[in-house]
Amino acid sequence: MFGALPRPALRAIRTVATEAYSHGHIPAVVSQHAARTLENSMAFLIPHLRSGQRVLDVGCGPGSITLDVAERVAPGEVVGVDSVDGIIEQAQSLAAARGADAQFKVDNTYSLSFADDSFDVVMAHQVLQHLADPVGALKEMRRVSRPGALIAARDADYVFACGSNSLDRAIQFAV
Repeated sequence: MFGALPRPALRAIRTVATEAYSHGHIPAVVSQHAARTLENSMAFLIPHLRSGQRVLDVGCGPGSITLDVAERVAPGEVVGVDSVDGIIEQAQSLAAARGADAQFKVDNTYSLSFADDSFDVVMAHQVLQHLADPVGALKEMRRVSRPGALIAARDADYVFACGSNSLDRAIQFAV
């Protein structure tokens, strides 16, 4: 089944812990994700970003959006987390190439390794749709958010688009 995939992609697919990331981390997918910017993918967040904020990007992928955020909140602290070590390595390489100040680490979306009330902004781009328990992830994002913090998510809900009220239920249970 994986015979046609390049070795790095095969390794990345095998490291996805408990979630089945349907797109995989093959080069074509990662390069598409790396083309995402704050401006073209989460522009709604821009007016809320301030210098000195502490920001967490959950499911940061190759880090392109995360690094744009880091430039906006400097000298604040920006951390990107993802569940796959190979993709975190790519984000770290991109940060080094751009000379950007951001941290990237492997972490668990459902049990983030940060204390309660740690971040001014917690963001996720195209992550929730891939999770078995998106409500659990939102609750964990809320846990690490400071009082008054912003939790920002942009995602597709293919079930909702087909006429289900799943998004309404998710929002109801998350807050």
